[in-house]
Amino acid sequence: MMMSRNLSFTWICVVALLVPCFAGVIQLNDSNFEHQTQASTGQTTGKWFVKFYAPWCGHCKTLEPIWDELAETLTAEHADDGIVIAKVDMTKNTKTGERFEIRGFPTLKFFAGRKMYTYRGPRTLEAMKEYVLGGYKTDAKSGEAESVPAPSGWLDEKMKEIRETIDSNEHISMLMLDFQHIVELRKNAAVLLVVIGSLLGLMMGCILGGSKKGKSKSD
Repeated sequence: MMMSRNLSFTWICVVALLVPCFAGVIQLNDSNFEHQTQASTGQTTGKWFVKFYAPWCGHCKTLEPIWDELAETLTAEHADDGIVIAKVDMTKNTKTGERFEIRGFPTLKFFAGRKMYTYRGPRTLEAMKEYVLGGYKTDAKSGEAESVPAPSGWLDEKMKEIRETIDSNEHISMLMLDFQHIVELRKNAAVLLVVIGSLLGLMMGCILGGSKKGKSKSD
């Protein structure tokens, strides 16, 4: 009897841990976006419909209850389709915003089969539900499927930090501009030397050729 109770308790704990992973709207961020969605690295965690939003955006606030309802509806009625509803706060996760070139709010993107689709249809429950259940394949407003950009690597981040450091420091920026100016001058000087050398070569060729002809005539 005690073992049966322990097993029941263990099962309840397992269910409690698993349900948040698959039900409701998942909050994504810079750290877990690729790990959770696997958008560009295999996408074995399902199809993801992601809302990129800002808390101050009026349209985002209007969409929020519909977005929550969409997640609940898909979980209850279409759990086997593996569609996950998620959102990313763009005011706190700028790296993700840069990765997907988010310019306005809300921006809705659907990730399926390692491809990315931008939703531009009505922001109603039925329209978005129809879209994620297969409508994205033929929706003219979404345009062609796009390749999912890969997340920035360690070197990309370090180069970005260096550029930001240079841009934020006036003295370093001036030194870099002077260096670039010198490089450009040297490039121009090198090109000029090549041109002058070519012209001198042609002139010498003409002179030597003319002298040879004159010598042969005198002979």
